[in-house]
Amino acid sequence: MRQPENTAWYLALIIILIASLVVWAVLTLRIDLFTEAMKREETLSIIIVIDDGDKPLLTEVLYFHPVTQNGALVAIPYETGTLLSSVDRVDRLETIYEPTDWDPYRKAVGGLLGHPIDFVIRLDTSSFERLVDHLGGIDVFIPKAVDDTVNGVRYLFPPGGVELDGAKARTYIEYRPRGEVIAERTEREHRITQSLLRSLGDLSDRLLSDEVFPYIRGLIDSDLDDRSLATFISAISSMDTERLIFQGILGNRRTLDGKEVVFPYYDGKLIKETIQRIMETLVRSDIFGEDLLTVRIEILNGTGVTGLASRTAQLYKSYGFRIASVMNAERNDYERTVVLDRRGSPDAAKRVAELIRCEQIHSQIDENRDETIDVTIILGKDFDGRYVKK
Repeated sequence: MRQPENTAWYLALIIILIASLVVWAVLTLRIDLFTEAMKREETLSIIIVIDDGDKPLLTEVLYFHPVTQNGALVAIPYETGTLLSSVDRVDRLETIYEPTDWDPYRKAVGGLLGHPIDFVIRLDTSSFERLVDHLGGIDVFIPKAVDDTVNGVRYLFPPGGVELDGAKARTYIEYRPRGEVIAERTEREHRITQSLLRSLGDLSDRLLSDEVFPYIRGLIDSDLDDRSLATFISAISSMDTERLIFQGILGNRRTLDGKEVVFPYYDGKLIKETIQRIMETLVRSDIFGEDLLTVRIEILNGTGVTGLASRTAQLYKSYGFRIASVMNAERNDYERTVVLDRRGSPDAAKRVAELIRCEQIHSQIDENRDETIDVTIILGKDFDGRYVKK
C-alpha cells in the first residue's frame, strides 16, 4: 500500500534535483550583462553617482570603449536645468533623484547627453568612505591649498599630490566653497572620480578575490549583478585612466523658483554634439595618445560684434579644447571665417574647423611663431556665433 507513496516521493525528489541542476546551469553558464555589452564593441556608458543618502553630490558618466580601452568622464552638475519628462516640467536634475529608484534620473541624464545610459553605479557617502579606506586611500592632485570654513565646517587640504583616506575623500566631495564656479567643481569631481577608478583598476585582482569581493559588492549599489560588476572592475584595470577625456556641461545661469539653474548652451544641442564627438574619438586608437581635442587655439574676432571671440572660446572649451588666446584681429572687416594651421598639423586644424563648419582652412607656419598656439581662428561676418554660414 505504501509503494505508490514512495514512488511519488522519489519522483518529486528527482524533479527537484533536475530543477536545481537547471537553475545551477543557468546561473553558472550565462554570460553576464557587462560581457554581453562589451561584445557589441560599442562605447558603453556607466553613470557613477555619489549621494548623501538623499541628493547627488557627484554625478559622472563614464564612457568606455571595450576595444580601444579608451575612456572619458562627463561631469553632470546637480543644478543642470532640463525638461524632466517624469514630472513634466523644466527643473534641476537633482529634483528627480531617488537613491532607491534610479530610472528617472538615468533617463534624464541620458536624454540630456543624447545617449542612453547603459548601467548605474551608486555609492552613498558612507559607503564611499569605506570603499576608499579599503583601497588604502586614493591619490588626488589638489591644485591649490584649501583652508576654508563653510557653514561652520572647516575644510583643510594641502596643495599638490595628496593621499586622501576615506574621511578626507568624503569631505573633498562634500566641500562647496562660496562663489565656486561650476568649472572648478567639475575639475574637482573629475580628479576624485579618476583617482577612484585608477585605484579600483590597480587593485582589481585583490578586489575580485573570493574573500574580498563580497565586501566590495556590499558597498556598491548597482543594476549590475555580481558577475557583471566583477567584469566591470576587471575592465577598468585595462583602461588608461591617465589619458581620460574630461568634459563638463557649460551653460547660462538663471533663477527658477528661487533656485539657481544652469541651462546648457544652445538648448542642450552643444553637449549632445560634444558627446557624439567624444564617442567618435574613443573609437580611434590612432589619435588618442596625441588627442586632437587638446590642441591649443587662438581665437581672433575679425568682426565688429562685441564679445564674439569670448563666446566662441566658451564653445571650444565645452568640447575640451584648450584656449591659448582670445583677442581682436588686426581689423574688424573680415567677410569670411578662416582657420589657420600654425604647427603643421592639418588634422588638428580640420577638427577645429569642423566644429563651426568652416571650410576655409589654410597653413600659416612662421619661423618665429608662438609655440603655445596650434591653431588660429579668425572670425568673420559669416559666423553666426555657432556655425559659419555658407
